[in-house]
Amino acid sequence: MNELFDDPLADLLRESDSLLRGLLGNAMVGMYLGQDGRFVYVNPWLANLFGYTQRELCSGMGPLDLTAADSRERVGEEIERRTRGEVPSSHYGFKALHRDGGTFEVEVFGVATRLGGRPAVIGLLHDISAREGATRALANQLRLTEKLIETIPGPLFYKDERGVYLGCNRAFEAYLGREREHIVGKSVHEVAPRELADLYQAADAALFRSPGTQTYEAVVENAQGERRDVVFYKATFDKADGSLGGLLGVILDITERKKLERKVWEQAHHDPLTGLPNMRWLRERLAAAVESAGRRGDKGLALLFIDLDRFKEVNDTLGHAAGDRLLVDAASRLRGALRAEDLVGRQGGDEFLVLVHDVEVPEQAEGVAAKVVEVLSQSFVLEGQEVRLSASAGIAMYPQDGQDVETLLRYADMAMYAAKGAGRAGYRRFSKEMQEQVARRHALGEALRRALEHGQFALHFQPIVDLRTGRVDKAEALLRWAHPELGAVGPAEFLPIAAEVGVLDAIGEWIMAEALEAIRRCAAVRPDRPVQVAINVGPRQIAGGACAAYLEALRGAGLAPELLAVEVTEETLQDANACVIEGLRALRSAGIAIDLDDFGIGHSAFSHLRDRLVSNIKIDSSLVSGLSSDPGGQVIVDALIAMAHTLGLKVTAEGVETEGQRRVLAHGACDFGQGSLLAEPMPLSDLLEFIASH
Repeated sequence: MNELFDDPLADLLRESDSLLRGLLGNAMVGMYLGQDGRFVYVNPWLANLFGYTQRELCSGMGPLDLTAADSRERVGEEIERRTRGEVPSSHYGFKALHRDGGTFEVEVFGVATRLGGRPAVIGLLHDISAREGATRALANQLRLTEKLIETIPGPLFYKDERGVYLGCNRAFEAYLGREREHIVGKSVHEVAPRELADLYQAADAALFRSPGTQTYEAVVENAQGERRDVVFYKATFDKADGSLGGLLGVILDITERKKLERKVWEQAHHDPLTGLPNMRWLRERLAAAVESAGRRGDKGLALLFIDLDRFKEVNDTLGHAAGDRLLVDAASRLRGALRAEDLVGRQGGDEFLVLVHDVEVPEQAEGVAAKVVEVLSQSFVLEGQEVRLSASAGIAMYPQDGQDVETLLRYADMAMYAAKGAGRAGYRRFSKEMQEQVARRHALGEALRRALEHGQFALHFQPIVDLRTGRVDKAEALLRWAHPELGAVGPAEFLPIAAEVGVLDAIGEWIMAEALEAIRRCAAVRPDRPVQVAINVGPRQIAGGACAAYLEALRGAGLAPELLAVEVTEETLQDANACVIEGLRALRSAGIAIDLDDFGIGHSAFSHLRDRLVSNIKIDSSLVSGLSSDPGGQVIVDALIAMAHTLGLKVTAEGVETEGQRRVLAHGACDFGQGSLLAEPMPLSDLLEFIASH
């Protein structure tokens, strides 16, 4: 018995009556005793929380009267489980009902007990709408006897003023995976691994130096070696004589919360598709790199802005799923092409950023850009098809070009667009001249949105002449834009911008309508042998349903399909997917001619020459230009003509500018010629006169 009173716990037990009264009168947590679905006792805090008096709550009301309708079933089940003895305790949250009809979330720690020989429930109720403050307040207030502490479902422990464990509850035993006899009477170094015990001991010492409460995050390792993230809530308590008695601690497991926080951080800082840093984190890293480089002052940085050329065509033709796979593959290639210290992230869409550290000379950055362009130009396999893209990269240097994040981003973007404008599949370093180009590009983009509405577009038609008879059998429709301030702007400059600002489809529809009108009027001039009009079409338009629209427009206009020709490039056929090829086949089957433009300078899709998808090839002007002076060039052109005729195809020579070129082509049995020698592009009214005279 003497040993019992020598135990510091005996002091607490002697004070249990006052402690219990203090606990029941606790001003920071609700306590109640319930039996037969009614309150036997509630403390003032709980009564005030719900807007009642203690007498009102204990005069026939019960927990379900304080429960919102959608939580009553669960609360009733939890009470019944404890009352029936199925579980000794439970911990759950529910939606509480205030006297005024409002609801709020609470959390209950309840245990089964007996009152008057019959089942009853004693519980603690906590308003979790202000969990952190309430938890700390609870930690400050808890002075529980060993019996009351045992009823708390969360891990709870208490120590003496030396940091030696005085006791704990069953939840603490279960959490550590250790029986109580292996905890009580021991220090943290006998219970926890050394590095964790040092942390716990230092925290305890700090709390004892400044008595009160303490909250901190840490890690707990159980007997099986499993580590969990926790928050420790601790508060000191005094002995009966007022001296420091020790501390009481409660553990809150936040392992899942920490996992969620890490996941949220990853989502906030990484692109969900590629796993690369996103723009938010890239800006942070770039700002830090700029600051660090500025302090050192010995080496610079390079920012690469990378865009996948023609990526939109992949999305439009193969679908977004294939486009996403391509982006994932591209991200992997970029990571593999860089040093470990360099950073690659996704700007958004098909744009990437690369931060290159420790750049001493611009040539280093150019080397990285060249490598990036090379790896992204290698073929991708999507939907069982080999797809080739290219990449354009812009380079901005710190500190030469800019000394802050926004400037570097803007200048790298400008340089990337300059690379695109130079023919794509390459890179450019920023220069001051690019600012003017970007300003022009922006102005053109804004003007393009209104160009159709303001009637600024026009179609000119370049006659295509039969080299044997001199008659005009075909004409190519060429788009012209007369900007009211900038003057004539070429299609090579404004069509890519039109695609970016989203007006390319509308322009294509307008071209088709104008082409049909030209076909009608040409047929009226020469009804016995109508002129075929050719329009240029890209893979994006084909994949977007242009082929079906052309057929419908022809039927609606009552025009024969053979009066329309569609010109596509070798690049389109080489990289085209099934959607594009099917669209072209539908046109060909309907009688519309497919002309292969710029033939001889790309990677010719010979399979489509053999399978009769193409009806006419157009030899590029670069091969025609040297015909009269270069015997080797003549051999190449003659071979192309012979091959095409063998396959049953017609041949048109582009860029015929001299009589000598015309004679060589005619001698080589070339079918048609197109160029300034024969006729310049002209408005429709001039074309009608030209047809009539030829």
